[in-house]
Amino acid sequence: MKKIIFLVPVFFLLGNLPLASEPRDELKEKVEVVNIEVPVRVFRDGIPVSGLGKDDFRLSEGKEPQTINGFYVRKKKMNVRHIQLQAGSTAPPSRYFVLVFRIFDYNEQMEKGVRYIFDQLLGEDDKLLVLVNDRTLLLNQDIWQVKRREILGQLLKEEALKARQKLEQFFFTVQKDLDQTKLRMLLERDSSFYAPRIIDFLERYLRTWDEFKTKYLIPDLDKFYNFARHLERISEEKWVLTFYQIEMFPNMKISGPIHQQIEDLVGQLMVARSEDALHGQIISQLLERIDRELNVADSFPIEEVSKMLVKVDTTYHCFIMNAQRESQSEDLEYKKVASDIENSLREITRRSGGEVIFSGNIGSALHSIEEKEDVYYVLTYEPSYPDRKGKVKIELPGNPGCRLFYDDNIRADYIGEYLLKKKSEDPSLLLESLSLKGRRLQMKISQFKMIEMAKGKGGQLNVAVRIRDGQNQQLYYQNRNFGAKEPQVDLAIDFAFLAPGRYLFVVEAHDLLTGKTAMDILQADVK
Repeated sequence: MKKIIFLVPVFFLLGNLPLASEPRDELKEKVEVVNIEVPVRVFRDGIPVSGLGKDDFRLSEGKEPQTINGFYVRKKKMNVRHIQLQAGSTAPPSRYFVLVFRIFDYNEQMEKGVRYIFDQLLGEDDKLLVLVNDRTLLLNQDIWQVKRREILGQLLKEEALKARQKLEQFFFTVQKDLDQTKLRMLLERDSSFYAPRIIDFLERYLRTWDEFKTKYLIPDLDKFYNFARHLERISEEKWVLTFYQIEMFPNMKISGPIHQQIEDLVGQLMVARSEDALHGQIISQLLERIDRELNVADSFPIEEVSKMLVKVDTTYHCFIMNAQRESQSEDLEYKKVASDIENSLREITRRSGGEVIFSGNIGSALHSIEEKEDVYYVLTYEPSYPDRKGKVKIELPGNPGCRLFYDDNIRADYIGEYLLKKKSEDPSLLLESLSLKGRRLQMKISQFKMIEMAKGKGGQLNVAVRIRDGQNQQLYYQNRNFGAKEPQVDLAIDFAFLAPGRYLFVVEAHDLLTGKTAMDILQADVK
């Protein structure tokens, strides 16, 4: 029986990943803190600096100089096949890959890129975590490569379709509001009512944009903290690869009838009475704000994201792709809105030893960086005052002009503290103990939101179950809503119709009160 954990998203998607059951970090640190490891990346003019030694560095904590008692250089690259051949030794140890897809178009080039990953980069023993839009899937190495590729391909197709439908819904919302505004203006006899109508429309447009930006353009830090804690528990060499299609939002065409009408109205209002001129100024300011915001998506948390990637010791590459979306509207067109995000991702990847590649040809882009070597240094020291946790400072006195990236709060468990605080404020849905006994599928659902109801506290859940056979054909799909009166729900579902064979069971639970999702996949034999 083979089990694969399936939970909610991380980073651009980012989500609640299973954490190893260990003693609490606070207790562990009190009895085991002897040496602290600090990974450090060094750049000059954006290029990694190699060849440094222990004596080149100075390290202090809380402004107190510390003795560097351990020093070593780490080097790694994604393509390790040639290293194995040159050394003539056994296969390299397994690595941990995270593939993050933020896409709404699963095209031929994307499909070729997925094939390249499995054929050229991933070894049979490499572990694989996949994040696709709002879904997360752990494809363990105990599933053979072709099956892993097939499962990922199917997931990408399904999630790209959902994302495209959501994108079209934003377009439909703006278009509908625009049409209603035009109709009201057409029916108004007094043109003095035009300006308030336009102001209302532009303000609603900005609210729709804010919803889009929050959902698609700004990483959810709560989910990213979960992701960082998950990676922190992984001991293997870690690689994170993000495939990001630039998001697109409906924008008013400069040459479109409604934009021209608004511009003409502003010109008329500016030379009219003072009250009308004020309306004209408001409209003009709203148009400027829309243009500014759609060209720069700000508020990207560069420092927090890059700091945690360094802390969990991973190399992060990002592949950005353009996608074309055509519009039949005379007033609206799809506009890409990722200019600031591109710059933010470039800074984050560089700090972790990776790169940003702009290309629609994923296979070619992967080939261009698979031989890139990530070089960084690890310094170790024994704190002079183990009970105090001060800020770490690392310097290169003899190498001016170098930029150093490291976690200056390395001894603090700020990831765990943040998650503990958020957990008390907002519980995360948990789906576990998925198993098959005979033909009965069993599971436990917990950590969903409970609220006061007429007959005591209760929760609202939706559970969906899919079954696929050995040929990846869907045999069964059903979902249902139900109320939960206890903080944990035990479910059992009989599938007496299943003939002997191997099946893939996909279970998805939704907390209807919070919108959170948990998933699990079970590959099992029915006898």
